[in-house]
Amino acid sequence: MTKNSSTALLIINYGTPEKPEKKYVKKFLKELLNSKHVMTMNAFGRSLLVNCIIVPFRIKHSLKMYQNLNAKHGMLLKDISESFVKKVQNVLQEKADVYLAMTAGFNLVKDVLKEVLEKNYRRLIIAPMYPQYTESTWGNALDSVYGFFKGRFNIPIINTLEAFYDKPQYLESMKKLFEKELQGVEFEKIVFSYHGIPVKHPGSEDYVFQCGETTRLVCEKTGIAPEKAVTSFQSRMSDGWVAPFTDNVITDLAKQGVKKIAVAAPSFTVDCLETVQELGETLKEKFLNTGGTDYKLISCLNDGDFWVENFCSLVF
Repeated sequence: MTKNSSTALLIINYGTPEKPEKKYVKKFLKELLNSKHVMTMNAFGRSLLVNCIIVPFRIKHSLKMYQNLNAKHGMLLKDISESFVKKVQNVLQEKADVYLAMTAGFNLVKDVLKEVLEKNYRRLIIAPMYPQYTESTWGNALDSVYGFFKGRFNIPIINTLEAFYDKPQYLESMKKLFEKELQGVEFEKIVFSYHGIPVKHPGSEDYVFQCGETTRLVCEKTGIAPEKAVTSFQSRMSDGWVAPFTDNVITDLAKQGVKKIAVAAPSFTVDCLETVQELGETLKEKFLNTGGTDYKLISCLNDGDFWVENFCSLVF
């Protein structure tokens, strides 16, 4: 990238394989799960568990899922994030040079920051793309950034975006998204499904609070009656994760006679495997097979123009 500003804006997302091929999926899983912020245990135990058990046993299933995702939608997190960054750059012009980085997979934070450091920017703005703060998202992203600069010289002034679940720009964007996605859609309940974390994860209580506040604030902003909304957590790996679990919530609603639901994923700003496949396919099938008739998945903010504009306002 040609340097056009004294400020660099680093947009950080969770991560994704660069391509739906075994070596890329394996690389992604290892980088993701070997992070102490994702697997909070001692380094030896984490390395043994991840490299000798989880990745070897999970690689085949994960590869198949990413291949299915790519066949239907492309590599969503990668493709949409790249489009989002281009749109943000177009809005900001010379206010900042905009970079995309991931904590796992491709465009790793450390690799992107090498370019940033070489170009001698005076200011660096860090923008993790997660509305709520968790150790595995924000903590991981910030550690990657500050860890890179440890012991180095010519470090730029670093500013960091705050968790933005309660910021007007985010809530206004969610309002416009819901107006667009729910136009003409009837629903008895709306499930706000957030990415799950272990109960023992540092800061898990704060994260659960932020998720509940996100549901409340979005309902308040959009005019959705509070009694229609349910907060739940998806992608659990064990019963020791924060609850209630989205899969149980959705099937319980169907068993209770609820026929029409809408589902949103407000802990994600970009659609990915966990939204379009887990929520959009697997859990939709469960709901319909348990007695439901109508299931509407609300997309993420993605690279919508209204979100791009509001995000730029949030940063500057």
